[in-house]
Amino acid sequence: MKYPRPSAPRVGVVGAGYWGPNLIRNLTELPGAPLAAVADANPARLATIRARYPAITLHASGTALFADPSIDAVVIATPAETHYALAREALDHGKHVFVEKPLATAGDQCLDLARRADAAGLTLMTGHTFLHNDALRWTRQQVQSGTLGDVMYLYSRRLNLGQVRQDINVVWNLAPHDISIMGFLTGARPTRVSCAGYAYLQPGVEDVAFVTLEYPPVTAGGASRSAHVHVSWLDPHKVREVVVVGTRQMIVYDDVDADRVIQVYDKGVDKVPTPGHADGNGGADLRERAESYGDFKLMLRWGDLHIPRLRVTEPLRNEMAHFIHCVASGDRPLTDAVNGWEVVRVLEACDQSLARGGAPVEIDWGVPEDAPASFHAPRVSS
Repeated sequence: MKYPRPSAPRVGVVGAGYWGPNLIRNLTELPGAPLAAVADANPARLATIRARYPAITLHASGTALFADPSIDAVVIATPAETHYALAREALDHGKHVFVEKPLATAGDQCLDLARRADAAGLTLMTGHTFLHNDALRWTRQQVQSGTLGDVMYLYSRRLNLGQVRQDINVVWNLAPHDISIMGFLTGARPTRVSCAGYAYLQPGVEDVAFVTLEYPPVTAGGASRSAHVHVSWLDPHKVREVVVVGTRQMIVYDDVDADRVIQVYDKGVDKVPTPGHADGNGGADLRERAESYGDFKLMLRWGDLHIPRLRVTEPLRNEMAHFIHCVASGDRPLTDAVNGWEVVRVLEACDQSLARGGAPVEIDWGVPEDAPASFHAPRVSS
């Protein structure tokens, strides 16, 4: 059965705890105020929602909300281990579904959700908020345009003192953001993953981790590109930073510094031919010979620092607007089930590497033949 697509979707949110209120606020502020209902098992949370949004219908469970025929789409913002079961139930009730990261806790679960959504003609989207961040989207444009040259490596730091979780480790809690960002900026899937983690506060629950992702080289025979992710609940500083190092320029994205969200450094290392090899045929031939035979020296290049002025909208607002658009239009979401599956597969590889003491784990990106067509199609790039 293929469900119809409403022109003005009515949306329900399941989960009004830590992150749910942010989703609720943005849905109420979108044109047409699509939020129609909220579900949470905690009466105190529902009372808070009632006081702020008196016109919203309240439910004591996701099941009750899913059974409401007036609801077209649901947003799930509950603990990670509940995502799969709730999303599956919502899809089986004919609802379009947005699931906060991670989409599920296993790659097979992501595939099952994708199959259900595809069979019913429903939108399934996952919450990788930073892919809807205007500053990071600008950064991606610079990468794709070649302004940075060839990207050699990237790294990110997502650090804070808390919020300490007991149900999942810091990798599953924080790294989905950075894994999705690295895939977004490189336009590729990592072939090998290693993860070193440390549990200082709770046995068996890593609160500090270092993840290394290796991507295919840009050109055949070239060096692999790498991305490095540092996540921690146990750090004196709040840091939300991504650094992209190219052969021509380098970009720093700093989500904490509102005045310098993006910094572009025109600096790098150039190969300069050594003296004594002039042949009168021009600099191009000289440079070609130098690069071919090693007749060069490495020179540091120090250029200007540029801080572009960007018009930035709240990423969560962009994300919710995109979800509503996809529900109404049938367009494929940027952060669709494929994107959610890719991130979960990397998280699973991190778990395997942790269990092996940080040893690298190869990722086989083979997709089952019965996977939805979107898993075999080119990734969404908008």
